[in-house]
Amino acid sequence: MAEREHPGNGKEAFIERSSEEIRQDIAKEKDEISQKVDQIGERIKESLDWREYVKGSPYWAMGAAAGLGYLASRVLKRRTTPMERIMGAIAGEVQNSLGGLVAGAAGPGLIKVTLLGIATKAAAGWIRNAASTEAAGGGGPQPQTGRGSIVSQGMDTQPVVNINP
Repeated sequence: MAEREHPGNGKEAFIERSSEEIRQDIAKEKDEISQKVDQIGERIKESLDWREYVKGSPYWAMGAAAGLGYLASRVLKRRTTPMERIMGAIAGEVQNSLGGLVAGAAGPGLIKVTLLGIATKAAAGWIRNAASTEAAGGGGPQPQTGRGSIVSQGMDTQPVVNINP
């Protein structure tokens, strides 16, 4: 580049710089530009750092996290099936009916309540299995065949009506 000088006599003189001075100026400008880019990068990094926002206002951050968690739980909530609602109602009724027994259980009564709880759990499992097999297409209860039954495997399962008094 050329610099302009305005001498006092009104003549303009161009002073040319050496190529070494130009290289030094370019290197100097390059360093200044890289420093400014680094500073801008640091500012952007600081402004996008969530930790600084949390340090500055922790209550707002906790509120935002709780709100996002609530929204996520509502979106990802698993819907209960009708069978689960029915079983939940049955379990609630059984628990309410056994509430007095559990409250009064102490000493030898504790064994009684424990055995009653095991029996209740087994009965609830049996009901759940029976309901799920019937819902899966089992239809209704099937007549018992085999040893000890009154229906043989070769007989017709239609009811026999006796009209003779």
